[in-house]
Order: sequence, then structure tokens, then C-alpha cells
Amino acid sequence: ILQSCGLSVRPIQLWIPQILIVYCNAEQSEGYCCLWTFSKTDTCARCYRYMPEFAFKNKFQYLSQWSTLLNRQTNLTHDANPYNASRELEQSFADYSFLNKWKECCLAADKCCQRILSAPTLDTDANFCPRTWDGWQCWDDTPGGTTASDECQGHIYFENEAPSCSKFAYKECWSNGTWFQNEYSREWTNYTKCSRLEEHRHHLYFHIVTYSISIVSLVPALIIFSVYKQLQVHRISMHKNLFLSLFLNGVAVVLFKAVVIVDELNKSDSYRTIMDGNGHACKILSVLTRYFRMSNYMWMFCEGFYLHKLIAAAFADEKSLLMFYIIGWVFPILPVGIYAILRETTEDEKCWALPVESYEWIMNAPNLASLLVNAIFLCNIIRVLVTKLRATHSNEPSQYRKAVRATFVLVPLFGLQFCLIIYRLPQTTECTLLQLYTYFSHAMDGLQGFLVSLIFCYMNGEILHLLWRSIERFRTLRELPPAPSKRIHSTALLSLSSMRRNKAHLNNGQPTIS
Repeated sequence: ILQSCGLSVRPIQLWIPQILIVYCNAEQSEGYCCLWTFSKTDTCARCYRYMPEFAFKNKFQYLSQWSTLLNRQTNLTHDANPYNASRELEQSFADYSFLNKWKECCLAADKCCQRILSAPTLDTDANFCPRTWDGWQCWDDTPGGTTASDECQGHIYFENEAPSCSKFAYKECWSNGTWFQNEYSREWTNYTKCSRLEEHRHHLYFHIVTYSISIVSLVPALIIFSVYKQLQVHRISMHKNLFLSLFLNGVAVVLFKAVVIVDELNKSDSYRTIMDGNGHACKILSVLTRYFRMSNYMWMFCEGFYLHKLIAAAFADEKSLLMFYIIGWVFPILPVGIYAILRETTEDEKCWALPVESYEWIMNAPNLASLLVNAIFLCNIIRVLVTKLRATHSNEPSQYRKAVRATFVLVPLFGLQFCLIIYRLPQTTECTLLQLYTYFSHAMDGLQGFLVSLIFCYMNGEILHLLWRSIERFRTLRELPPAPSKRIHSTALLSLSSMRRNKAHLNNGQPTIS
């Protein structure tokens, strides 16, 4: 037992009358030797100690000398026994999920000790690091100068469920047969690769990029819709408002994710994030994000309603778009306002970035209803188009091609691509499938603005004709000599004006009609 910590040691058992004392290796800590009395109480106490602060309402202090936990508020100690924990100890956790994580860690430590005692010793004369429990998971005998790896255990994921993708922790064994120690002379295991931080960061940046593509593609489309007088019709006005809602939603989402969420991913014990501050600015940005999101859904509904009425109701055009403006821009204020009041009074934390399921339905219900109604509109529009195409006695394959083309064109306009990603896969889904689905859903969400601007602006025949005519006019003006053309133009105007005055004079001031 008194061997140096630098030597490889074997687990042993000491028998005292009616008492079995089991010694197993555990992490070296606080200057103690690497042999610890491996009891359920002690390992569970350290499982408790290593959990993050946010897992507790009142975190007890770990007393290493007695392997107990001290409640500094009552000055009472508690045994860290997961099978018979005191009510006060259980109530120190923030919620039951963290209590269960602690119990899982205790059970894993107990199994590790059994594994340490039962597994055969590494058959080698070379130095090796002894099997050990590092406070979170178990490690076998490891040859000196190598690095052991083991799959990250589920109980170390405190903020969410363990990922379906296998992630690994690493523990380095020095050539002298001792485990790697950090700058504080404590054994240290590299759990950084277990973190889902990089995975979330990749998803976040991909989502920001897709929205940025839509923003960049929507700006020229909005300018084109605004500058051409020939496009100042109801149909284009509907498109322009939908494009504007997509643009504003994209800007709000990119700002919130780039400023607030990215900042949260850089969180550390010494850094207070924007979400921790829960200031008014980030809450306003959160509300704007939800408002523009809902406005986007409402304008998709308006597009569906307008086109359905135009096609299905004997091509009757709307005289005024006031009703659509109210639905698209005014109506979302009501549910979003109710949501903001509820969050401010009952769940005012983390810039309202974390969803509260019961409150989210205040906005999700109208959004889902708009998608459902648009799906009905699309089916009826396709039915009417097919009926009219058949009435023209055109060939059947051509009818189906036109119907399919119309369907694909209207899907992003009506927002029906969201039906493909409305269900969120559980984190236990097979790794590759989950990753593909996540990127696919982000692409469908972020690229909607790009798709509708491409289909209804940049690939629209009428708009392409106007753009081409403007380009040709610009080329013609550039090719003409600037100075002579101005003189000829001015001379022609003066001559024409003089002729008209002469004619008027010859007819007693009354111009003649030629």
C-alpha cells in the first residue's frame, strides 16, 4: 500500500473481522497517493463534486478526509449514498435529471471497482499505468508511452442526452508507468473530444451560411421588384412582401445566432455570456426573430390564399391587398406579444433562447395551421390546372409535366418544404442519419429565400425580358457618342417646337390636327 505512486500497483483486499475493505485505484487528487480507499460513498461523493455548478440549487462541499458532503447552509454532513440518499441531498440538485446523472456515475464507479478486481493483470515486465477510476469513468491497465481511449459515458452529458455518434475520451500514460498529470499535479483525462460543442458549432455556422445566401439573393430581387413600373401589380406585390419577410427573418436569425448563440458556445467558468446577462437588447432581438419568423409563415399563407383565389375562383383578382397586409404584418404582433409577456413574467432567463414548450405553441399553432391550409390550397390549385389542361385537349404527358412543374414551383412559395423537417429526430437516432437530417433541415430552412428569389425573380421570363431590355438600353447609350448626340437631340427639339408655334400662328392660335 505504501508503494510509490510512480509504480504500477495491483488492486488488493484487506479482511478485517466481518468487514471487507476494498482498495482500488482512483484518480490522484489533493496530494494523496494514487491508492484510494475505493468505497461507494467516496466515489459517489466525488461524482457529486465533479458535476457542474448549474446542476445544483445548493451544491454541497466535498470533504475528502471523511468522504462526505457538507451542507454549508446547515453545517450538516451527508453520506453520498445513491441508494439511500437523504432528502436534503436529493433536493440540492436543480432537477431530477441531474440527480439521475449522479446516480448513474455512482453505479459506473461501483462496476469499475468490480472490473478492477476481476480483470487479469497486464502480463508485461515493462512499465504500465494501473487500472483506475478517474472520477467519471473506468480505465484498464495501459502500457507506458501510449494513450488509452474509451467511449464517453452517458452520465457526463449534463445539458443534453448522450449523442448517438460515438465520441471518445483519452488518457495518456507516461513512459514511466504513471498517468498524465496537469499543471496542478493531478491526474487528468482528456474529455474535450466528448463535448458536443464542435458539433453544435458546425451546425450553427452552416445554418448562418444558408441564411446569408438567402439574404444576399433576396436584396437584388427586392430592388428589381421595386424599380420597374411594369412590375407594380398585385401578384408581384405579394412576392415582394414575402421576400421582405424572408429577408428580415434572415437578418434577425443571423444576428441572434452570430451574436448571442456563438457567444454562448464560448462560455467558460470565468466568462459571463450575453445569455447569462439576460439583458433587454438580446430579449428584444429574440422577440424580433420570432415576429419575423411568424410574419414569414403568414405571408406564405397569403401567397397560397391569393393564388388559390386567383386560379380556383375563376381568375378573380383582388382589388385591394389591405387584408393581406394585416395578416402578414399586423396579426403576428398578437401571439408574439402574448409570448413575450408570458416569458417576461414567468420564464425570464437566457434571453428567451431556450424554448418553453407550452409557450412555443402560441406561435407554432398558427404557423402549422398556415402550412396545413397551404397544402390544401396546393392540392386544389393542381386539380384546377389539370382540369383546365385537359380541356385544351393537349397530350397527356405534357399535362402531367406541367402539373409536376407547377407543384415544384409552388412548394417553396407556400413553405411546404417545412413539412419534410417538421419532425425532430431524437438524439438516439443512428449517427449518420441524424447528421444528414440536421444539415438537410438547416438547408431547407435557411435556403428558402434563395429558392423563391431564384424561381420567381431570376428565372421569371417577364423579369428576364425587362432586365435584358435594360441591359440593351444601357449598351446602346454607352455606344453612342455623348456630345454630338446631345446637340442633335437639342436641335431636333428646338426645330419641332418652332414648327408647332408656326402652325399655331397660321391657324389663329388653334393648332391643326394632322
